Amino acid sequence: MIGRMIKAALRRIFVHNFYLKFVAAVLTLALYIWVSDDREMVVAGYAPVRVVVPDDMVLTSDPLDRVKVTIRGRWSDINRFDPSQIDPIRIDLTRTDQDSVVALSTDMVRVPPGLRVVAIEPGHMLVQLEEEADKSVRVVAQIVGEPRPPYALSELKVTPEEVVLRGPRSVVDRISTVSTEALDLSNRTQSFQKQVRLRLENPQLSYDLDQPIVVQAIIVTQEATRTFENVPVSAVNTTHAVEVSPPTTTITVRGPSDVVERMRTDIMRAELDLSAEDRRPPGTFSKDVIVRNLPSDVTLVRVYPMSFRVTTTPR
Repeated sequence: MIGRMIKAALRRIFVHNFYLKFVAAVLTLALYIWVSDDREMVVAGYAPVRVVVPDDMVLTSDPLDRVKVTIRGRWSDINRFDPSQIDPIRIDLTRTDQDSVVALSTDMVRVPPGLRVVAIEPGHMLVQLEEEADKSVRVVAQIVGEPRPPYALSELKVTPEEVVLRGPRSVVDRISTVSTEALDLSNRTQSFQKQVRLRLENPQLSYDLDQPIVVQAIIVTQEATRTFENVPVSAVNTTHAVEVSPPTTTITVRGPSDVVERMRTDIMRAELDLSAEDRRPPGTFSKDVIVRNLPSDVTLVRVYPMSFRVTTTPR
């Protein structure tokens, strides 16, 4: 009898509402596993650093842009935390000595509840502050390459001609000019202009401009000077027989080098105009030479001799 009662009691315990009891057992087991696994963990991330500098000072030491932050907490809290979204650390130097070391503490980093910051690397920042100064300096255009021959660079114009540099006084006081980025003249044949940037060698320097910096390159044809000797002198516009003394002259011209190099003495003319003397009796006269057939872009520099003795006789 007692055995049947025990058997019935056990049957009610394990068989009655079996599915509900099975689900409860599974949930209990899962909760036990979750609680046992929700142990403390450590995760590392990087926090940006924002440095606040006094208005009239410049930070001359290397600033920190970020620091490594080590965070501890339970696995469930760590799993919901994104280390890449750590809030920036603000370092205020408005009340700091010019040369000092600022300690970084764990309470500078804000993390969600349940987490705590256990370490920051590096744990300090070297601070060197210097008085800020500004100075107006001349802008110098830098160039590379050369125009295609026979063209040449005539002039470089920079607008604006000066800029105001701002930075540590010890740096600004040593600067008198600032260079632009290089302007390439390779194979250029015409004048042109281009917007350029300044090339600041020191990252602590800065400048403000209301307009872009423009460099204008003036390119002209390269000129050459050439002298032609023993150019024959001829008399024109006359019916008389003419004797010219001396019979030749020397002509010096200047112009584009490629044009001057192609000039020939058989095309160039040195003439004495005797149209007026042709109406007069034959005789001896002094006449100045006229040089003709020069290219339009070539200039006559010198003719020697320029005056000639002309003797006319009837034919």
